[in-house]
Amino acid sequence: MFLLKALGDVVWGRSEDSYLQLTSGQLIYHNTRTKTASKTQCVFKDATATIRKTTTPFNYQLIISRVFDEGEEELEETSDEPEDHERTFLIDEVIGLRKTGKSGGPYSITWADPDDDMCSYEYAIDDGVNEVTVAAFEQMVYHCMFERRYKKAYSEAQDEEIEKYVARVKAIARGEKEASLPPKTPTKVGTSKLVGTPETPATPFGRRPMDMSAAATPTPASPSKLGAKAAPETPVAGMAGAASSKSPKLATTVQVPKGEILALVPSQLFVYNIGKMQHEFRGNVEASLIETEEYKFVLYIRDENPKLCCFVDDQMNGLFFNETLSFQWNQMDEGAGFLFSWSLRFPDVGMFDRFRDTFVRCVYEAKNQEEFAKMAQSEKNYIINAFQEDVEMSDAGDLDVEVEEEEEEEEDEEEDEEDAYDDDEEEEQEAYEAGEKNSHLVVGYKHERSFVSRGNKIGVFKYTDDDQLAHHTTINGIKDMKGATFSPRKLMLHEQDSSMLLMAPNNPHSIFRMDLEAGKVVEEWNVDDIMTVDEIIPENKYAQMTPQKTLIGINHNAIFRIDPRLSGKKRVDSESKQYVTKNQFSCAATTGKGELAVASEKGDIRLFNKLGIRAKTALPGLGDPIIGIDTTENGRWIVATCKTYILLVNTEIPSDEGGVTGSGPTGFQKPMGEKKPHPKRLQLKPEHVAWMGTEVNFTPAHFNAGEGDEKSIVTSTGPFVITWNFRRVKQGKLWDYQIKKYADNVVADNFKFGADRNIIVTLPGNVEMVSKTRLQTPTKMLKSRNGVVNSPY
Repeated sequence: MFLLKALGDVVWGRSEDSYLQLTSGQLIYHNTRTKTASKTQCVFKDATATIRKTTTPFNYQLIISRVFDEGEEELEETSDEPEDHERTFLIDEVIGLRKTGKSGGPYSITWADPDDDMCSYEYAIDDGVNEVTVAAFEQMVYHCMFERRYKKAYSEAQDEEIEKYVARVKAIARGEKEASLPPKTPTKVGTSKLVGTPETPATPFGRRPMDMSAAATPTPASPSKLGAKAAPETPVAGMAGAASSKSPKLATTVQVPKGEILALVPSQLFVYNIGKMQHEFRGNVEASLIETEEYKFVLYIRDENPKLCCFVDDQMNGLFFNETLSFQWNQMDEGAGFLFSWSLRFPDVGMFDRFRDTFVRCVYEAKNQEEFAKMAQSEKNYIINAFQEDVEMSDAGDLDVEVEEEEEEEEDEEEDEEDAYDDDEEEEQEAYEAGEKNSHLVVGYKHERSFVSRGNKIGVFKYTDDDQLAHHTTINGIKDMKGATFSPRKLMLHEQDSSMLLMAPNNPHSIFRMDLEAGKVVEEWNVDDIMTVDEIIPENKYAQMTPQKTLIGINHNAIFRIDPRLSGKKRVDSESKQYVTKNQFSCAATTGKGELAVASEKGDIRLFNKLGIRAKTALPGLGDPIIGIDTTENGRWIVATCKTYILLVNTEIPSDEGGVTGSGPTGFQKPMGEKKPHPKRLQLKPEHVAWMGTEVNFTPAHFNAGEGDEKSIVTSTGPFVITWNFRRVKQGKLWDYQIKKYADNVVADNFKFGADRNIIVTLPGNVEMVSKTRLQTPTKMLKSRNGVVNSPY
């Protein structure tokens, strides 16, 4: 029997913060390649070794973290180039991770350097760590390997099966001749997958290069169908030669799709190598966009053999770069659990434009189930422009002056991240954290408080003098006026932050007002007996700072004002607009003047200057549901959040000369008509998504709020908080974003009111405030290899 059977529920079951840790040891690097006497280097003289889940199922990391002596961490933070103080390794049988040492100790954990076959790492465990913990750690390592290989929980396997697997892995790690391991769980071959060979994980970063020959062969077809044209035998004109023999390779089996070819262009194929931080050439290819059936499309790439095939959908994270005439996208290999970052480079502008326009058509038709050709030309241009990069936006301002201002601000900031909870509040804090997980965050404007819902409780957090959060109190057992307990699905601060409006999951017709002084619900507002309320928003952007009584409600096809002072139902009939068609409204936001932007699950946005009338401007959707929307105070900019991108729209109407002044009318005030803006998609670069190791799923993005112009945008995906420099984005620098990784997925995030220096981050089991300067550029994070989630490095 395995020692870890008793720990199963703790590590892989009930606990979401599951890990096992060796608390004391040294990280040593052995270099057998060098001819000098210094073959061994102590990387961390004091470190912990932790096994932790990743966001990818059945994948685990070994994390070696430096332990600082007193005062060392403060000195590190003041350094211009802080040293890497964490090393992360994917637990995989290929690195030969195992325990060494004589019976009774001392023990070490050793493994091969993923980047160099001639080098290795050793975690020398201190004598103070007991033998039972070391044995448990070793067994857990093998269970992680087992789960990664067979894509199932080790607890579902028989003891004999695991024992045989572990024995073989140990034999391989000792250098003995490999007895073939049991085959991996088979993966079905599909046009949206890359399927690796049974012996080696399919990954462009693997330690074992593999030939990229394809198993399938194209079948003859009519001239309008796939297979009518063979791939060119000679390199495309103006393109580079063959790939380096040292470039990583991928074994694939690709089904040849059948259907109508909409576009077929010659190009070069590249794959991003995370370890080398560069795109590597994979050959001259033909790239086809094919309609396999009505409103279903695939991207198919081949040379003399099929290479890649994937569905055209939102998870592609597709991006076009004008400067390099290239297209980048992500593809998930579900068999190996890896995200790839691929790139196509086209020989000329004509080929680039043809592929881009056809791709946009495919994306639109797949999502909207309607023909792209039937749209008005201005709407087509609006959608196509959303995929264009490298373009400076209007109203950009003076970037150099802004950068200097930001540097001055950063110099004034303090970056103390110590735990701010007082000892006398620990008991109440523990009671708040018990049971369910955090679900919603609302940030106070009038008073320095933030509120986080957790089941039927609301935690109240205050701001400390050192820019941290401290738990202030807990509002327990939220109940309606009849005494029934509920967990709110929506929270909104109201009336100078003295009240909080709550919406119950099973009561779509009412809004409950909680008196925050009393800490209980004191009123129930029946909005309408028939019409439901899906979302509520303030009368204007900063209405919660005023005694304003009214607010705005929406549902799937109606927008209306709510006045709690009315007797009976609270919906104002004269200021209601109900549509006959199913508009699928999903969210809304107001400007400082009370102008209204309403978004839908179809991706379109309507701009109103007042309620009860038709929208002044309707911006077409790209087809993705909008899950959150925000506006600047002056209403000139909108951020609309979709699952894999954030749409940024300038609402100012260009003058007849085609320019904007920053003071002209907006689409809230006048119809934009043919003068619709060029929207921009804020996305993560595909190579950064591959490094993250998880598909993108953004939380609603927000501008910072307070006096002065907005400077930043914040959102999150999985365990990563992400900010964009809004002022640089307006200069066309769409990749100017920074990232911070947490140990758990982020539930919600927003800036502290008044500036963009501090971000309030809500995790399932914790709430904290982090300085924006703690975030790093993806390049810096890649260089440090901190938080590498899903790569064999």
